[in-house]
Amino acid sequence: MSDVLKPTGRRKWLRLAGAALLAGCPALLLPRTAAAEQWPTKPVKIVIALAAGSSGDILARILAQRLEGIWKQPVIVENKPGAGGVIGTEYVVNATDGHTILLGTQSSILPKFTTKNLKFDPMVDLVPVYKVINYQLVVAVNAETALKAKTMRDLVKLSKSSSDGLFFGGAGPTSIFDLTMGLLNKSLGMRYTKLDFNSVGAMNLAVIRNDAQFMMNTPSSMKAQMDAGNLKPLAAISTERYPNLPDVPTLSEAVGYKGYLPLLWAGVFVPKSTPSAVVARIARDLQTLSADKQFKDAVETRLTGTVVTSSPSAFSKQLTEEVGIWKGLFTEMNYQPD
Repeated sequence: MSDVLKPTGRRKWLRLAGAALLAGCPALLLPRTAAAEQWPTKPVKIVIALAAGSSGDILARILAQRLEGIWKQPVIVENKPGAGGVIGTEYVVNATDGHTILLGTQSSILPKFTTKNLKFDPMVDLVPVYKVINYQLVVAVNAETALKAKTMRDLVKLSKSSSDGLFFGGAGPTSIFDLTMGLLNKSLGMRYTKLDFNSVGAMNLAVIRNDAQFMMNTPSSMKAQMDAGNLKPLAAISTERYPNLPDVPTLSEAVGYKGYLPLLWAGVFVPKSTPSAVVARIARDLQTLSADKQFKDAVETRLTGTVVTSSPSAFSKQLTEEVGIWKGLFTEMNYQPD
């Protein structure tokens, strides 16, 4: 029997072969944490399921600029609007390059209940990494409507004053604006018809032109038009008045609303195939940004919201709780998926 076939020779041969293999694949020698430290190895895409100019788009571009400095790779923002957030979300679900992430909102998750024949399950096919911001949200009317409805209570009455009611400017059946308005209206009892648009900009313009009379949006997306008097906020979707809009009552103050108040947020998700060490790396870097005063000031100055501290486990827990609430509400509302 030759030496290489003897037990001792065979073990020696296997050690030499293994060493040669690892020498050709240095990444195999690295522990998972070290491999994560090497990530990213190429440009990263942040996908936003909204059009350019929206609050989410602005946040994505602030994040991209800061993350480039941390990751030492280009970070590119890709806008993929349409279908109330489904198009952009599905794009990320199907990404396999390991360098595509989603900056999403409720509109990335709720299609699970609102869209027929959805080709993915966002609660299974996406991994929540980090909630970045909680936004402010208000109901607003255009200048012409404000002459007839100076308060939210007036707007409710105005909607009931004719059989045609009013037009609501929305962003798609699965958007948080449309869904929140539908939820609130269980108590408000407004008479309205939805007109949906592919972008927040188009939605704003339709309301300003009086193609629609009212909408729900973030103050930052309407600031210039609010300052110009073209749009007027009537109620804050919040338990407390917003410090930057002290004269705008909460929905409870305005009409006595006592139901569930959805909170609009934005957070980072990755496809489920993403290694856990990379998820932890992204979360750690986002946590570093969230604690940075310059980053917080840049975001909160431009966007009416609050930068929050998060983690994959905390974000996942919040999502599970929120989805449970929405699921019950959809059942109660007898909501029919489009």
